[in-house]
Amino acid sequence: IDSGSNELLFTAANATACKTRNGCAGGTFDVTKSSTFDVVTRGGLSIGFEDSSKKKGDYFTDEVQIGEISVTNARLGIAYEVSDPTGMNTGIMGLGYANNEGSNKSEPYPTFLDALVQSGAIESRLYGIHLNQINSSGSIIFGGIDIAKFQGPMTTLDCLLDGRKTATEHKLKLDKITVNPHDENSEELLLSSGQVPHAVFLDSGNARWFVPEPVYRKILVLAGGRRVRPCSEVVHSAFDTTHFQLTFSGDGLVSNTATLDLHLADLFAPKVAGNSGVAADHNGNPLCTLMVEPSGPGEISAIGDAVMRAGYWVFDLDNGQTSVAQANIEASSSDIVKVLKGVDGLSRAVQRHFVGDRVSASEDYMLAIGPNPSFTSSLERRFDDAAATVEMSKASAPWPLIGGLVLFTIEMQSLKEQVNRVVAQAH
Repeated sequence: IDSGSNELLFTAANATACKTRNGCAGGTFDVTKSSTFDVVTRGGLSIGFEDSSKKKGDYFTDEVQIGEISVTNARLGIAYEVSDPTGMNTGIMGLGYANNEGSNKSEPYPTFLDALVQSGAIESRLYGIHLNQINSSGSIIFGGIDIAKFQGPMTTLDCLLDGRKTATEHKLKLDKITVNPHDENSEELLLSSGQVPHAVFLDSGNARWFVPEPVYRKILVLAGGRRVRPCSEVVHSAFDTTHFQLTFSGDGLVSNTATLDLHLADLFAPKVAGNSGVAADHNGNPLCTLMVEPSGPGEISAIGDAVMRAGYWVFDLDNGQTSVAQANIEASSSDIVKVLKGVDGLSRAVQRHFVGDRVSASEDYMLAIGPNPSFTSSLERRFDDAAATVEMSKASAPWPLIGGLVLFTIEMQSLKEQVNRVVAQAH
């Protein structure tokens, strides 16, 4: 689920990488099984991403169906050559602007998000993402937000504009990074000047947080000078009492600001060992790695999942805005609110919540992970003995659409079982 690109891409069943064990653990698409598959640009797909993954192949058209919502003649990508630094190749659902990384700028065409609007499934190109913690399920809602998944105020910021004064990326200003170590006074790791603002790119398709070299060095010191350490040390240590606060602002000379809080422990994740699962030390203890990298000189810093998990994000492509609130990591229910089309659609949706005009997120309407889904549509990603699935289930209603609101619950579980073992061992 990638806010930083715009294309819906699949790995071909006969891709070279699929010949290795678990090389295509993210699932594949066998083009010979589709009667509506039609190549439109052979060799036209050639993409490199921020995390160094690459995909090469063809563009094609086919029918995409989610429950009973069908998008015909959708333009997609099929990759025959794939590489990923983690060793696990997955498909990509790009939900960014049409000219984000990975897009074919010479031949613009409707994106999957555009197609949802054109089909009448949602009113505008808006979606809310709750990534949640690394060992828990996350969710994405097209055309609405989940009030239960965030706490505190939700702040809307105008995305930074390009040279043509148009929003083309989910890009904001990062005004300040403040750290409060567990046993020291707070310190500002980054303070953006008014003349030269520090721009950041919000990229849910990237697991890491890219920061300027001086900031990276300071974070590494806070992490004890080691990028990799036993996960048990991350769970029970000063890592969980060292706090960061990021302050964002939007385009324009006068802008409101939004803050996001997270722990140093949040910046660690289980270390991937090729295709075999989580890496371990010589004693068999699972290892975790710091998901922070230095950005190159002059490069725009990217904020990936390591930071985004702390927030609830609403991306509004029609109005060129990004909204953020502190995630409610203890949320055990949903409270779905539809967002109407228009500049004030989100603010009105939040206001409607407090006067009781809400969409019920009961099991009848929630597209959720379940052992016996009514709908069989799914995307499965197996990584060693753990699986991530995107499945749709509904008890009674005929399709996953509530008055212009498409609901998904996405099980982001590729490392869930391993992380659970890590936590159990730490205790």
